[in-house]
Amino acid sequence: MNTNRLVKAGIVAGLYVVLTYALPALAYGPLQFRLSEVLTLLAYMDPFYILPLTLGCAIANIGSPFGIVDVIFGSLASFLALYAMSRTRNIFVASLWPAVSSIIIGLEILFLSEVPINFFLVTGQIMLSQFIVVSLIGVPVFKLMERNEYLVEMLRDV
Repeated sequence: MNTNRLVKAGIVAGLYVVLTYALPALAYGPLQFRLSEVLTLLAYMDPFYILPLTLGCAIANIGSPFGIVDVIFGSLASFLALYAMSRTRNIFVASLWPAVSSIIIGLEILFLSEVPINFFLVTGQIMLSQFIVVSLIGVPVFKLMERNEYLVEMLRDV
């Protein structure tokens, strides 16, 4: 891996962590409005970003109330969504994969929660929050970014 790629990977992973920790009350639990999830669309642009984003998610999940289990399974959910996003040709369809992978997070909360929860309600809430952040906010942001040829070239030139 050359220096340019390593720096980009570090910046993306670090940004994911910082954006997640910036609003911790919204980053964990049944309602997850992680602004960092907007970055997942980078995997749609270039599969190179799958690993940095997965690493960023793993580091961010260290702060989760579910600890190491969330580091493992939350990161797995992210990895699966990121991989699927990288294989999807339409940006809006790609943006739906994080919501789909919320099923894993819903199961995690179901099994680890100290209070009884409704799996479908919790999973639906997480899916909705992922849809809002990635599809309704992230897609328009990326559409605006695509207008800047220099930025797109810089992001893809890895």
